[in-house]
Amino acid sequence: MSAEADVLIVGAGPTGLTLACDLVRRGITCRIIDRSPGPQEGSRGFGVKPRTLAVFDALDVAGTVLAAARADSHLRVYFGTDLIYTGRSRPTAPTADTPYPDPVSLPQWRTEAILRARLAELGEKVRFGASLTGLDQDADGVTATIAAGGEEETLRVAYLVGCDGGGSTVRKLLGIGFPGRTEEDLRALLADVEVHGPEPRDAVHLWLGTRRMMAVRPWPGAATSQVVVSIAPGQTVEPSVEELSRLVAEHSGRDDIRLGTPTWLSVWRYNLRLADRYRSGRAFLAGDAAHVHSPFGAYGMNTGVQDACNLGWKLALAVRGRAAPGLLDTYEAERRPAGRAALDASDRGLSSAVTPPRVLRPVLRHLVGPLLSRMRARGRDDHPTYHDGPLSVQAVRRTRVRAGDPAPDGVLTTPRGDRIRLYDLYRGPGLTALSFGRDHQVHVGDATPHGVTCDDPDATVRGAFGVRPGTTVLVRPDGYIGLIAPTSGPELPAYLTRVLGTTA
Repeated sequence: MSAEADVLIVGAGPTGLTLACDLVRRGITCRIIDRSPGPQEGSRGFGVKPRTLAVFDALDVAGTVLAAARADSHLRVYFGTDLIYTGRSRPTAPTADTPYPDPVSLPQWRTEAILRARLAELGEKVRFGASLTGLDQDADGVTATIAAGGEEETLRVAYLVGCDGGGSTVRKLLGIGFPGRTEEDLRALLADVEVHGPEPRDAVHLWLGTRRMMAVRPWPGAATSQVVVSIAPGQTVEPSVEELSRLVAEHSGRDDIRLGTPTWLSVWRYNLRLADRYRSGRAFLAGDAAHVHSPFGAYGMNTGVQDACNLGWKLALAVRGRAAPGLLDTYEAERRPAGRAALDASDRGLSSAVTPPRVLRPVLRHLVGPLLSRMRARGRDDHPTYHDGPLSVQAVRRTRVRAGDPAPDGVLTTPRGDRIRLYDLYRGPGLTALSFGRDHQVHVGDATPHGVTCDDPDATVRGAFGVRPGTTVLVRPDGYIGLIAPTSGPELPAYLTRVLGTTA
């Protein structure tokens, strides 16, 4: 049976939408389904990190995201009714090689809406109200059974990707374990609601306490805020505006905070889980289907977007028959360690929010500032690296960046005087070769002798990479550096064989 589409994506959250946009822009036919009757509500994943903005740049939506988002630069921290810290952080100035230095805040429903609009521009749309009920694999593809509108149908695809959340149907049908822990004593109410009382309006307000916390995070350009308030162990709570108001008053120690009617209200339970495998035959897991975290550190959505970015170009090569044997195995080899690191980081973030007992309150004023500075630094430096990954080859010493790092941005000048941006070069379907010569020259190609020799007038691009003349850098289609090696050495053809199965 021939495939009716190249890839079926199950789940239309940020991970599934990113993957769909990436595949379609590479000329791959895909279908994306979601069991929900329509787009999800709720701010949920609120932070968009720098490396995610770089991925959105490749999808041509970074500008739209930044226009809708806000930078959380003002923070006020309380212990009970005492204000123990207030501060504003200065935004980091963008540079030629780092155009997106800071995270921004945007409700997840808005991020999803932007990605859906981009997918529609590319000619594909989400099929809501459609559930995956079964899948069968063979050597040539996957037959998926889909239930929609009271009827069942089958769809034949070359590959299937489960982006369907922590309760993933795909993961369960594949029989992949999801070990970890759930702590019922760590719960919180999450709400999108108008909040009146805490001032100033542009600040994020954070209340700390022993084994409890509360945060009020304003939406960009709206009166609504995201409210997160912890629930005491053993306490029975029904998600309602009355219960939310009671908890807000209890945690803040204030009776002047007024709440409107929530547009979204949910109970969050602490889960920390990582799938045993990210692949089974022609089926893959990505996003929350593969890993679930605590909400601290904004790792969940961002890690899922990075999963999609890593998997997309590899699937595209495999669909076209241009992938070396084993290329698809590198998805799990690179992304599962990244998922584990994100789980550990988010768990540490949760622990840092649980402050010392009341008797230590006086020293908190001195501890909070340095702690938040470290957290902000980690938020900026959010990208995973694949230094030890199977597709990273560092054959040159003493470079500013390493194989496995995200490739810097920059601008080169063609012989005709046109300016070309490196991020635009990385968007292509293949690998990008940058061969650094003398006299500020950089030969730009697609990993073949064909290409164009450009000028790097002030050596800013070479400085961003930190390489000497006679060095070639090979950048993967996801914007990561795969190879740094001598231009005349044997490493380049060997690397192409590793990725493409051929040096051609």
